[in-house]
Amino acid sequence: MKRTAIALLVFGFVVTVLSISAEPLLAHHGRGNTYETDRMHEIHGIVKEVRWRNPHIAFLVDVTGDDGEVTTWTLEHSNVSTLARLGYGRATLRAGMEIDVVMNPGTMDRPIGLNRGVTLEDGTQIFLRGVSDETPGRLNPFAEDID
Repeated sequence: MKRTAIALLVFGFVVTVLSISAEPLLAHHGRGNTYETDRMHEIHGIVKEVRWRNPHIAFLVDVTGDDGEVTTWTLEHSNVSTLARLGYGRATLRAGMEIDVVMNPGTMDRPIGLNRGVTLEDGTQIFLRGVSDETPGRLNPFAEDID
């Protein structure tokens, strides 16, 4: 009887821990409800901050509207190791740089987006997502219809 009670307690504990830890794991790549993946949007602004960390880097861009009000957009991109393999590092994008960003905008009318590509002031394109010379026909964010 005592052994059964202990087994039930252990089982209950394991189920509880797995239930609590599974939700973040399952939610991690659920971008379908976060970003409008069928729509492109472009912004122009100044990099406020770059968060070079896993699971995905993020960069914040201050965009000045026609009314003079500044909105800070948060853009998500790939993980650090993928970007490093592509030759990018912490110094690729820095605070103070003026950039244009093509993105899939957020779905909840918030200033967030999934980065598709960045154009620097000198015209250099970086952080291209889904673009490869080896895979013709893949998405080129700079050739798509953009709002």
